[in-house]
Amino acid sequence: MPFKGLLRNVGLLSITFALVGLSAWFLPSQAQLPEVATPPNETPAERVNAYLADARVEEGAIALAIELAVDSQNDDLRFATGFLQFTNAVENLGQSWYEYGLRSQSGLNQFLPFLRIPIPQNLDPTPLSNQQFRQILEQFIEDVSLAEETLSAITNDTAQLGIYLGRAYFDFDTDGEKSPDESLWRIYSGITRQTEITEEQAADFLINLDAGDVRWLRGYCHLMTAVLDFYLAHDDSRLFERVAHLFFVNPELPYEFLVNPNAQEVQFDSFLDAIALIHLINFPVIDSQRTESARDHLLQVIDLSRQTWDFYLQETDDDHEWIPNPNQTGVIPGVEVTQEMVDQWIAFLDEADSILAGDLLLPFWRGSEPVGVNLRRVLVEPQTFDIVLWFQGTAADPYLETGNITDPDFWWRLFDAFNGQFVSFALWFN
Repeated sequence: MPFKGLLRNVGLLSITFALVGLSAWFLPSQAQLPEVATPPNETPAERVNAYLADARVEEGAIALAIELAVDSQNDDLRFATGFLQFTNAVENLGQSWYEYGLRSQSGLNQFLPFLRIPIPQNLDPTPLSNQQFRQILEQFIEDVSLAEETLSAITNDTAQLGIYLGRAYFDFDTDGEKSPDESLWRIYSGITRQTEITEEQAADFLINLDAGDVRWLRGYCHLMTAVLDFYLAHDDSRLFERVAHLFFVNPELPYEFLVNPNAQEVQFDSFLDAIALIHLINFPVIDSQRTESARDHLLQVIDLSRQTWDFYLQETDDDHEWIPNPNQTGVIPGVEVTQEMVDQWIAFLDEADSILAGDLLLPFWRGSEPVGVNLRRVLVEPQTFDIVLWFQGTAADPYLETGNITDPDFWWRLFDAFNGQFVSFALWFN
């Protein structure tokens, strides 16, 4: 079976799919729209696949957005446009990382979703400042927000989009060409080390997206925005100016010896830098509204996941499903979704909703008093985020309360329902 062993990486496949692409564009007024010729007899899905296969998604996102402004009732076209805008956001991100010399093979980058995109190595990168780094993340938020706005306007529950992800290419190095190391499937293989899958097999990997997947994709837009909103709410300048060289080839740092180390001491230097990295995750709050915005986006993720499963459970077909219901097969062989998993997932959404609302507290891991952490207040009343003090427990002290605490037995049941693979399935289910 060509996809054997995919289960252990199914969450990474979801993130790769969620990070497919090119950047979003702001649409001019209809009076300013240039004429765009629509190829005869081509469906929106066929056009999306053609743009993906030719690494011309930026062009496609613009062209379909212009057509959508004229044919605003066409939800298949709207789905195609939103998908290309979403994929466009990530190619823009990858192009920025290429311009500024991301060390895509760095071991540390593999733990950071927004820095783990395998891109070609730029031998002459532009120096990167902390301000530019933050602007890149801001732009990504704007791009995925535009895609989410487009997708949110879909009202036709029969809208569909068939995508051949294994045929997609990105132009990360902005040379106007597609190269083997810029194909989506090779990017996925590089991340997950699924090297047994051939290019021919990948080319036949079809996913038929439908109304439930519209909500799924919108949920990922909100999830990524939540993560970045929380990060950008804090001052990361001390971290950047001391360890950015671990992630980028030529960052603008006040310490020259970090950028040009003694070649004989690089391994020991990296060990010292890794210690500094942990120590420097001590971020003062500079925009408390963004942490509250992160909470709002997480609540949107929960709501959209409920809507997603409402649609999934109503489906009676079985046609290349991205996420199958218990009566469907799905595109990932060997990965079964049971009714128990679905029931526990819905229960998890309810639990997470109550935790974000502050109605349920997170268990506190120190002391003998039955108190818990109010996550709502962590996000609404943020203080300096110090990861070491959170592990120690003292950073949680301002948010400790007595009240109803989420039941550990619930979480054991949740993990049991997913055979210990809850995290991977959660990244997939969104």
